[in-house]
Amino acid sequence: MQRRNFLAAALAGLALGPRAFAAGNPVMAAAGSPMAASGSALMAAAGAAAPDAEALLARADDYRNFRGKAFSFDLALTSFDADDGDKSFEMKVEVLDSHTSLVMYDAPVSERGKALLMERNNLWFSSPGASKPIRITPQQRLVGEASNGDVASTDFSGDYAPSLLASEAADGIDCHKLQLDAKPGTLATYSRVHLWVRADNAQPVRAEFFGPSGKLIKTARYTRFEKVAGAGKAQLVELEIANPLNPGRRTVMKYRNFKVGELPESHFTVAYLGRLR
Repeated sequence: MQRRNFLAAALAGLALGPRAFAAGNPVMAAAGSPMAASGSALMAAAGAAAPDAEALLARADDYRNFRGKAFSFDLALTSFDADDGDKSFEMKVEVLDSHTSLVMYDAPVSERGKALLMERNNLWFSSPGASKPIRITPQQRLVGEASNGDVASTDFSGDYAPSLLASEAADGIDCHKLQLDAKPGTLATYSRVHLWVRADNAQPVRAEFFGPSGKLIKTARYTRFEKVAGAGKAQLVELEIANPLNPGRRTVMKYRNFKVGELPESHFTVAYLGRLR
């Protein structure tokens, strides 16, 4: 008899819809039943707010920087090209904030003395053979599939406006898919980015990068994260960029020797860039 009454109450609740589960509804007056609890949980889940896109992007950026603190690291880039052969480069990168960074070439010896400076909405390049630093764009290729902007920028939040597209699996991982549209007047490297971040902790999984015409120009996989001593959090230490039109071309970026702390602001000027030549 109890089971029959329980089923009757449940069917009545389904017939009446969500209002049947409201507190005080006579149909579910015996609200201590398992069905009542289950119904309440389902309604709570249905009414839960979607993840905030800006908050997700900020959390994803935390894996690439140190929450507003100045820092430096060593960067190794290896370009794999089935036609032109493999090439490797070593660089030292100093980051003052999300819009200010200095990239200095260290190896091979033939590249030593070259440097990039990202200074707010300007990007400068200096080399030993040039009379003075010149302005360049973040879209220009630096090494293999890596562009100037891929190396000089350590977050998305400053240059892109995010929106949540979907919650779906990427590489077998439950993810939130974000669409990032370039903000006007910024040094955004791409017109649009699709970024998949883990649903449980917002760790980046993979990305697609689009040009002004809407064409997919490259893809990326965030392949390795490690806990950095003194930072108390995991940090991106390996990223692979691929050419979707040429599977034989890809570039691996490896980050190591992170140091968090104050950096001289004088390093982030065109005058200092000229002295590095």
